Amino acid sequence: METAKIVIGANFGDEGKGLMTDYFANEAKKLGKSCLVVCHNGGSQRGHTVVSPSGVRHVFHHFGSGSLEGADTYLSSEFIVNPIIFRKELSELGKIGGKTKCFVNKNCRLTTPFDMMLNQIAEEYRGSGKHGSCGLGIFETIVRSGTDKRYTVYGFNKLSISAMRGVLNRIAETYVPDRLMQLGINSIPGKWREILAEKDSIIENFIQDFLEMSEYVQMAENDIVDNYDSVIFEGAQGLLLDQNNLSYMPHLTPSNTGIKNPLEIIGGRKTALEVCYVSRTYMTRHGAGRFDTECKKSDINEAMIDSTNVPNRYQDTIRYGMLVLEDLKNRMDSDLGSVNGTKSLAVTHLNEYGVNRNELETLFDEFRIYGSDGMTHHDVFELV
Repeated sequence: METAKIVIGANFGDEGKGLMTDYFANEAKKLGKSCLVVCHNGGSQRGHTVVSPSGVRHVFHHFGSGSLEGADTYLSSEFIVNPIIFRKELSELGKIGGKTKCFVNKNCRLTTPFDMMLNQIAEEYRGSGKHGSCGLGIFETIVRSGTDKRYTVYGFNKLSISAMRGVLNRIAETYVPDRLMQLGINSIPGKWREILAEKDSIIENFIQDFLEMSEYVQMAENDIVDNYDSVIFEGAQGLLLDQNNLSYMPHLTPSNTGIKNPLEIIGGRKTALEVCYVSRTYMTRHGAGRFDTECKKSDINEAMIDSTNVPNRYQDTIRYGMLVLEDLKNRMDSDLGSVNGTKSLAVTHLNEYGVNRNELETLFDEFRIYGSDGMTHHDVFELV
């Protein structure tokens, strides 16, 4: 590993992490360097949009956002795998020529359809007090899995088909009602009872998705990074959603969104390190929760169109807010600590809203600053 880039969302997510990962993968490609993207937190709820210079567009969930530039992917142990969404994305990438090698750590936890159902039932039950979850079962997967090795990619793969059915049946018949009681939901809502009545076909489809995923991926450990010249750690969500950001409880994501996970994987390896924080020129947030600088979309740019962050029943419409550069700098400094290496900031969506370049240059005088006024890696440039 000659170089390591750590790409981190500096706010609530949706900053442009996919764009910068694609940019760094393209830079490695131009130098003839082998490249690996490490997805080290989150799971299928991550939606990182990449648009190629030729206009090919894809929203990445399980694959690294450098895939269109030929970078391989490694899902490290803290990544949560959803075989249903993996299989769908694999098919989509095959149609646009973006399929690359995908390595999976054996300890990655598995999301089942029943985790997704629990997540969605709970959000519907909360009504106006919903958390703003994506409804993809990330937290429920963590709660259910615990330390049971059957619920990891490796452990589940070691089971016979009949044993897989047994595990999934127990989740559907025993765990789901017990977990609902824990959540204060005394009975399964009618429409969900009808869905669960089809659990046998749901289980068979899930097993097929898992088996097809297993045929494609290769098991790997963290030392896979030693096989590549350039390694890009692509974070999910943003610093303000980190599980340890307690002042924003309970509307957080159950993972480390900063440099903690990447640094653990890098360990004592000698590499040219760059930590790149990404922010739009304004802020966005999905779902409920604290948002100190929230404003109307029209206060930023009424004409903005976001094809990825469309309204949905669990997170409603994306929210907007003003970016305070001093607060941004403090978040980044707190996450960085005393880490050595190049520090950088990527400011995206310059075509939609401006930024005070004098203040930016003053506050971030020790940082390399990138800018982007578009959606492709050709639109990324040195801002100041």
